[in-house]
Amino acid sequence: MLKGYSAVLAACTAATMLCGTTARAQGQSGPGQGAQEIDAEPTRLNREQPVAVPDPTPVLAASPSEKFTFGGAIRARYDWRFDDVDRVGTPKASEHFDFDTLALKAAYDSDTIFGAAQYRFYGGSSIYGPRNGYRGFPGEVSFPLYAYLGYKFTKEDSITAGMNQVPFGLVPYFGASFIETLGFTMGIEEVYNLGVKYAHVEPDFNYQLAYYPGANPNAIGASVDSARYSTNIVKADSYVLGGSRNAEENMFIGRAEYFLFKNDVTSFAIGGSLWHSEVYNFDTRSTGSKQLEGVHVLGTSGPWGFKAIYVRQDISPKNPTRNDQITVGGFDFSYNMATHGNFVSAEVTYKIADPIGPFTAVPYVGYSAYYKDKARFKASERFILGSAWTLTADPNLVIYTEGVFGRNDPYVGAGQFSSGLAMGGDNRWKSRFIMSIGYYF
Repeated sequence: MLKGYSAVLAACTAATMLCGTTARAQGQSGPGQGAQEIDAEPTRLNREQPVAVPDPTPVLAASPSEKFTFGGAIRARYDWRFDDVDRVGTPKASEHFDFDTLALKAAYDSDTIFGAAQYRFYGGSSIYGPRNGYRGFPGEVSFPLYAYLGYKFTKEDSITAGMNQVPFGLVPYFGASFIETLGFTMGIEEVYNLGVKYAHVEPDFNYQLAYYPGANPNAIGASVDSARYSTNIVKADSYVLGGSRNAEENMFIGRAEYFLFKNDVTSFAIGGSLWHSEVYNFDTRSTGSKQLEGVHVLGTSGPWGFKAIYVRQDISPKNPTRNDQITVGGFDFSYNMATHGNFVSAEVTYKIADPIGPFTAVPYVGYSAYYKDKARFKASERFILGSAWTLTADPNLVIYTEGVFGRNDPYVGAGQFSSGLAMGGDNRWKSRFIMSIGYYF
C-alpha cells in the first residue's frame, strides 16, 4: 500500500463518494502507421492498490484528526507481445522490460476540509521511444492524475472541486484488472475531469451530482492533445487516419446506487448513471452532444466478488466529414472511436484465503466489449485472466500478472491501434502478457 493511501481512500470514499503540446518530430511515424504499431500501446498499468474482494458498502469514515500524508510509487513492467510486427511488418513476438511509472502524491484530511493531488511521470520505455518520436528518457511524458479540494457539510454530504473522478458507473474501477476494461479505452471508466461534485453517502444508498466545464488538461508530452491520464475527446495527431479535432465541454453527470441487501457474508447493489455533455468541433465551430446511460451491479459472497455494467453511448460530434467516429486520446497517444454503440463488462474475483508462497493472491477473470451500431464496424472485445500478488512480509510490494486477449482492441496486437475502437482492425484475436512490479511508499 502507499503510505497514507488509506487516508486518501477514506477521504475520497466518504467525502467525494468513492472516489504534449507539440506535434511529433518531422519524419517520425505515429503508432497507427504500419510497422510502427508495435510501439503504440499506451501503458495502462495504473492501479494504486492491491486487488481485494470489495465490500461494496460505502464506508463512512470516522472523524479524522487533521493531518497531511505523502506517498508515491515506482513501477516497472514486463510486456510479452505475442502478436507484434517488426519494422517491415513481418509478424513476430517481442519482449520488453521497462521503467513504467513514478507517481508522487499528497493528501490532507480534517473533520471538514479534505484534498489530494497526484502527479505521474512516464517515458524512457519501449512505448515512449525514438521510433514513436520520443527522445527516450523517464519523465518525458508527465501529467496530473487528480488534484482537488473538498468540504464536508455532514458525515454524509460533501462537495469536491478541482480535477476529481467523474461519478459514472462502477467507481473507482469497472473491475479488478490492472490494464482495466475497454471502458477506460473509450473514456467512460476512471475519468478525472475539472469541475464540481456533490456527494451524499448512506450505508444503503448513495448518489452524486457533478458538473465539469471541461476535461482534464493536456500536459507534457509529444502529442498534439493527449498528454493526459484519462481518455478524453481530443484533437487527433497526424498519424490518426480520419481523425477529428474536438473537445468535450459542459458535462452534467449523475450517479446513484442502492444496496438491496448486505450482511457479513453477502451483499448486492444496483446502480445507474447518466452523462450529458457538449462536444465542440474546432474545424466546423459547431457544437454537438454526448449522451451516456449506464446501469451496473456489484456484490460479494464470501471470498467471491462480482461486477458488471452496461453503457449506451451516443455522440454527435458535428465533424466536417464523417460523424460515425471521433478521436479520443490519453497517455500521449490518440485514436478513433465509434460514436454510437453499446458497452458491456463483467468480472469475477476470488480472494485465496491462504498465502501462495510469500504472496497473498487475488485472481480474476473479466470480459468487456464495445458493440458498435454501424454494421461494417467490427466489435471490439477484451478478455483478461489475471491475478494480483501482494508480498505478505511487505504489502508495499505488489505484482500484477495478466494475460490479455483482444479483438479489434487498440491495446492488444499490431494493426489495431488507430481504428480498432472505430471501424476495427483485422478482426483476429490477439494476445499479450503483462507483469507490473510496483513498490508503493
